[in-house]
Amino acid sequence: MNRDIHFPRENFVYLFAICASILLSLWISSHQVIINPDAICYISSAEIIGKSGLQAAMQLCGQAKWPIYSILIYGLAHVSHFSYPIAAYTLNGFFSLISIVLFILVVKELGGSQRVLWLAALTILLSYGFNDVREYIIRDHGFWAFYLLSLFLLLNYFRRPNWVTALFWNMSIILATLFRLEGAIFLFLLPFLSFMVFSYSLFERLKSFFKLNLCNIIICFILVNWLLLHPQHTVDDFGRLNEIFNQIQRGFLIIAERFATTKIALAQHVLTGDSAKEAGFVLFIVMLVWYVLSVMANLSWIYSFLVIYAWWQHAVKFSSSASLVLSAYLGINLLTTLSFLFERLFLSKRYLIALSLVLMLWVPFAFENLLRKTMKANDHFLAYLCALLIIISSVGGIFDFGYSKAYIYEAGKWLSNHIPETATLYSNDYQVMYYSKHFGNAIFQKVNTDTDIHVISDGKWKKYEYLALRINVKHKNETLGIRQEIKQLPMKVFSNKRGDRVEIYHLQ
Repeated sequence: MNRDIHFPRENFVYLFAICASILLSLWISSHQVIINPDAICYISSAEIIGKSGLQAAMQLCGQAKWPIYSILIYGLAHVSHFSYPIAAYTLNGFFSLISIVLFILVVKELGGSQRVLWLAALTILLSYGFNDVREYIIRDHGFWAFYLLSLFLLLNYFRRPNWVTALFWNMSIILATLFRLEGAIFLFLLPFLSFMVFSYSLFERLKSFFKLNLCNIIICFILVNWLLLHPQHTVDDFGRLNEIFNQIQRGFLIIAERFATTKIALAQHVLTGDSAKEAGFVLFIVMLVWYVLSVMANLSWIYSFLVIYAWWQHAVKFSSSASLVLSAYLGINLLTTLSFLFERLFLSKRYLIALSLVLMLWVPFAFENLLRKTMKANDHFLAYLCALLIIISSVGGIFDFGYSKAYIYEAGKWLSNHIPETATLYSNDYQVMYYSKHFGNAIFQKVNTDTDIHVISDGKWKKYEYLALRINVKHKNETLGIRQEIKQLPMKVFSNKRGDRVEIYHLQ
């Protein structure tokens, strides 16, 4: 009798999460007036697949070299007759839905009660970081879905080892790798967890390692044999796979060189003569603080507090195998994101989502522990405060309070409708160039040069018939010199309430 009551209630958690995720995706995508810059490559390459084939699409632009996302966009658009942007948003909504369901399943696998499952659903649905990237047409959505699937399967495997779960885990992380190259690091390193399960005999550990690598072994065997039979081909012919080998060979050297260069610049231009000798230590501390603050901001400050609370108060105790798996996923994420930061001196918030998704697993357990303690003490203030802060932090991910970018779309469409195809046009903005439909596939070559306004300085703007200059209020001085050189008023201006604008000039 209890079982009959339990399962429908538990299923209702998933039903609620699915419906809420669909509504969130519809809400957020319906308010996007322009696609993000990376989406231009994905959408354009999906269009090329239908016209010229996959090989041509992969050579179109940087992101298209890893083509699975563009293939899926093309396939969905072809089958559904949706426009390519709508197909991409639909695909992203589906992947987000899968991620949310899998997040709840992982919490259940970790021992979450029905109340914890409800809190898990609310945790992921109200996550600022996760919702904030729903608007972007990026392949990361597919990566996160299969990444969470791999986490769920590996937790299940180490609890009940069997060939089927191991095979599905291997397939899930391979699929994740098809979306983001970082998946290959998880694919390579995670099977070594088998040797850390000391309750197994050595033979059992070797057998477990072999199970988790079965697909890898088969793929490597096929790949090596194919290369032997086709010696005219190399690893370079397999998209971005060569990047993995380059990173393994030269990654540490690149980080060391970048660190040394930055340390010298810091010593010469920032620190005093007395403190210059400590430049390396200062830089290292700055980088670590930058990283920690980025992780906490991406996770949200209230979720960060709850994660720290869970660790400090021992709010939940996972099994030894679950702790091992979670530690491995956290460790590999720390390795990849910290390496990226030290190598590029840059860290986009979406690169931290995979780490945030694992850290968020402690949030529902922490909040449930907090609820129990406050109910026992009959003082609900802290629990109510946490709930309020979670709701407040989620608002920014669901509603857009920034200034409208519709003026970019409007400027691009005006150019598309009013500028002759044979006219020469310059724009310093990638998205304006895309919506103008004036550049074709050459846009991906021009974006590397033309977005720098200095390419038309010193009178070089005179070789164009039209200029479409995007002017950001915060950086308006960047285009000031060019506008002073032109010495004429724009023929058309599109702007938002802040004063960001696109000025279109017709040069006589």
